[in-house]
Amino acid sequence: MVMANFRIGGLASGLDTESLINDLMRVQRVPIDKLSQKKQTLEWQRDSYRDINLKLASFRDMTLNMRLQSSFLSKITSSSNSNKVTATADSTAGNGSYTLSAVSRLATSATNASAGRITSTGEKLDTTKSLYSQKDIFENSSFDWKSTEQSINEEITVKKAGTEFSLQKLGKHNIEQMDSVTVGTDNYQVVTSLDDLDASQKQVFVDEKTGKMTFSQQIPADSKIEVEYSMVQKDAISVGSATKEVQLSQIGITEFEDSITFTWDKKDAAGNIIKDTNGDPIKETKTFTAGTDVNNLAEDQFYLDKETGKITFGSDLQAGAKAEVSYDHQYFEFSMSTFNETGEVSQTFTFDARDSLTTVIDKVNKSSLGVNMFYDQHSDKVTIARTSTGDFNQSGDGKEISFNGSPFLNNVLKLDSNNEKGGENAKFTLNGLETERTSNTFTVNGVSFTLKDTFDAVNGDSPVTISINNDTDQAVEKIKEFVEKYNELIDNIQGQLSEEKYRDYAPLTSEQREAMSEKDIELWEEKAKSGLLRSDQQLSSLLSNMRMNFYTPLEGATSEYNQLSAIGITTTKNYLEGGKLEINEDKLKEALENDAEGVFNLFAADGDTLGEQGISRRLRDTVTQSIDAITLKAGNGMKTNSQFTIGKNLDDINNRITELESKLADKEQRYWSQFAAMETQMQKMNEQMNYMLTQFGYSSQ
Repeated sequence: MVMANFRIGGLASGLDTESLINDLMRVQRVPIDKLSQKKQTLEWQRDSYRDINLKLASFRDMTLNMRLQSSFLSKITSSSNSNKVTATADSTAGNGSYTLSAVSRLATSATNASAGRITSTGEKLDTTKSLYSQKDIFENSSFDWKSTEQSINEEITVKKAGTEFSLQKLGKHNIEQMDSVTVGTDNYQVVTSLDDLDASQKQVFVDEKTGKMTFSQQIPADSKIEVEYSMVQKDAISVGSATKEVQLSQIGITEFEDSITFTWDKKDAAGNIIKDTNGDPIKETKTFTAGTDVNNLAEDQFYLDKETGKITFGSDLQAGAKAEVSYDHQYFEFSMSTFNETGEVSQTFTFDARDSLTTVIDKVNKSSLGVNMFYDQHSDKVTIARTSTGDFNQSGDGKEISFNGSPFLNNVLKLDSNNEKGGENAKFTLNGLETERTSNTFTVNGVSFTLKDTFDAVNGDSPVTISINNDTDQAVEKIKEFVEKYNELIDNIQGQLSEEKYRDYAPLTSEQREAMSEKDIELWEEKAKSGLLRSDQQLSSLLSNMRMNFYTPLEGATSEYNQLSAIGITTTKNYLEGGKLEINEDKLKEALENDAEGVFNLFAADGDTLGEQGISRRLRDTVTQSIDAITLKAGNGMKTNSQFTIGKNLDDINNRITELESKLADKEQRYWSQFAAMETQMQKMNEQMNYMLTQFGYSSQ
């Protein structure tokens, strides 16, 4: 093993060569130590500036809160009977009171439920299993099943003008045939490729897999797109291991192919894929034809159970075999309508035979209808309710939930619009005005009322009075918090500006640190770090500007509260504290009670000039300017040394240290070479002396 810089001196001279060279080098290292100390001082100074910037940023965030109306104009409400009516008020609400002399009716949600049990006596519905597999247990099984091979009519309402729209009923099926696409009275030609679209013609391309329609021309908003098409299910069958059975993705099959052809890669006896001269795998195929008896199938036959979608083959399928099959199956659909503030909302739902009642309920509940449906197993009924209270349907039969004549909803689930209950508005008398709302919670002039129970002053009940006043306590706390934050900031900066500088305490060198205890190092560095920002011009200017921001009166104010002293905030009597503020809470509370808007403007007013701006706006601009200036000087965690002044100085010092270290390494090597040469000469001299002594009969032994 080679040991780097392993040197032994003094063998001939007896001198402690290493100590001598170390002493020589110690003197040579003095310039590097001074640079290292300067570097440490700059790093401490950089960190001090960054710490102040963090405090400034925190204070700046608080100036934003002091420009919010909610900080000054928050309201407090009280109710003479909170069991009947409660209220809250935002900052826009005026002070005063409201009287409710009657709440004759609370708002209710429209609800409906099955007219009777939906399953036959003795049957039990499993909501997680497919409806098709349980269709016979319903008391009325009129699902109105349809086959995917039948034509489907779909209407799309264009909410926003565009050229791309999607079919909703297609789901995960493929389009088998497009019969027609019309927009209003215009028929659109269906082309087979996007590239075939001609902007001068009324054409449309329909992706058979996704149902995405791309029109050659923009379709205007509020148009109706009517599409007639048929769809088909396509399954890709992939056999993992040898088997005689596969399961289709759908059940309730209505039409299926007469044959299925499987393809797989040909393999040798060792299981390796055999390839042709071009390097492509050689394929093998096998075709199965439809049989009629699952228990008597030939090797090349298959049997499909149309109810379950299971296919049984007369012989094992080869592992790795693949096939694609197309088929039609049963499905059902229904539509529902509800009403809201904007009018009627309708939606059509499509379900495959494999879907369960849980799937149906989940889709309905997640739709835009705003309803909540659930099945109660105990009563064997389905309940559906609007998620919003109120009466929105002011015409026709007045029902909030319509089932649109759907066989599944009307017959299977036994839901009838005539059984609807509720869906009524809240009815009350406010300040002598009898009125209604769709919800029990409503807002008037910034006051949000919540009705909880009915009452009527005419019948002997006491009216309910809601009072609104300024929440001066909260505003006082906000202002106190702001002033305390400002005082903390002033105290910190003022302390660093006046902090004593100990010039005899430079940063410790590595050699000095090794000779001291941890406690001594800590005490030394405490003095070495002191006064790093003493009399800093940037920070002194910041304090001066902040004091001016606070004390400058608000020009153009219509309120008497146009300066801090008017609301009870003044500087402390101790001038050494650098302009700290103190609050007369009684005077501040009085100002807020008399003119909260005026106090708010004192802090938050906007204007083109400094005098026209509120205190918080002025402070935010001043602090931002200082943060930017300090960042240019000391950077932040996101900037490299080359992007700020102290960083550039640090890079310069590092480069100088590197250069000096290189020169010192060369000088140290020269010292070792010189001492080695001296040792060599002394060794020769010793050898000559020994020889001469031997010639005269003396021995060195």
